[in-house]
Amino acid sequence: MLCRVADSLFWMARYIERAENTVRLVDVTLQTLLESEHSPDEDQYKNWSPILASLGDQALFESLYEDKSSSNITDFLIFSRENPSSVLQCISAARENARMIRDQISSEMWEVINRTYLWLKKQDPQKVCVEADYEFFQHIKEFSQLFQGLVDTTFPHQIGFEFVKIGANLERADKTCRILDAKRYMLQDSPAKDDALDNAQWAAILRGCSAHEAYRRVYVADIEGDTVRDFLLRSRDFPRSVLYCLTRTQLALHAISKCPTTHFSNEAERRLGQLIAKLNYANPNDLNGKEAHKLIESIENDLGEIAVQINERYMFSEIVDPAEDLEQAQA
Repeated sequence: MLCRVADSLFWMARYIERAENTVRLVDVTLQTLLESEHSPDEDQYKNWSPILASLGDQALFESLYEDKSSSNITDFLIFSRENPSSVLQCISAARENARMIRDQISSEMWEVINRTYLWLKKQDPQKVCVEADYEFFQHIKEFSQLFQGLVDTTFPHQIGFEFVKIGANLERADKTCRILDAKRYMLQDSPAKDDALDNAQWAAILRGCSAHEAYRRVYVADIEGDTVRDFLLRSRDFPRSVLYCLTRTQLALHAISKCPTTHFSNEAERRLGQLIAKLNYANPNDLNGKEAHKLIESIENDLGEIAVQINERYMFSEIVDPAEDLEQAQA
């Protein structure tokens, strides 16, 4: 496989996963605002600022918009072409990557990306941002889930398939960390502890990860911060937990290198194995308060380094299946 094909598959999957997660955050925040007792925009911005801060986009938003209204924030996260992580820009970038390798992916994968991009361009930002159009958010989420299903059912489960899985799972793990990290910024805006507000914020975080029902099956008691963090960071069964995503990424990486998961053949595999071990053997105290935020921040940094190592290992040289090399040597 050519390195440019691997690069495009990797980023196509990351961009689609990023678009879905951004929509999830916007949808949950808007629902939380509807349920809130406060309606003025200056109060609403307090609900949005933790999301913007956790995504690393707060400074960019404040430089582009003087009016910090809820509708402007929604426009920034969904339609803004100045925001490289907006939903529109992510799907546009995913489409461009898919276009460059159109002969390598299934026609169904290309069609669903292209169709969604053209549909998105026709949407009225004013209607979506001001009226909080639930159907719009649902459409984007269903597009991402449809794409994942098409990858599983129409794309050969070979090396290219593994790069798609690596991109999607790395992005999902990163966004789960950032959704959890939003709680830190919420606490900065809360001068006094409010149990009812705290419970509502943790419930919103769970909904943002589509984890509310799954969490309730494990923890039937009230929603608590320590158990939410443990579930979203270390669940072995929930597909959006960080540990689950990292384990699937590890399987995909080792499927490419043909190296057993008990060993490592490159720096990306070594760093990923270390990160999985850190989560598996984390002290319960590391999931409490400030220690939890340090752990989450270190995971985010590690995910960034792993992505860099994958890029350096596979995106700058031709990717060859070791089994094919052996066959050629024996011929």
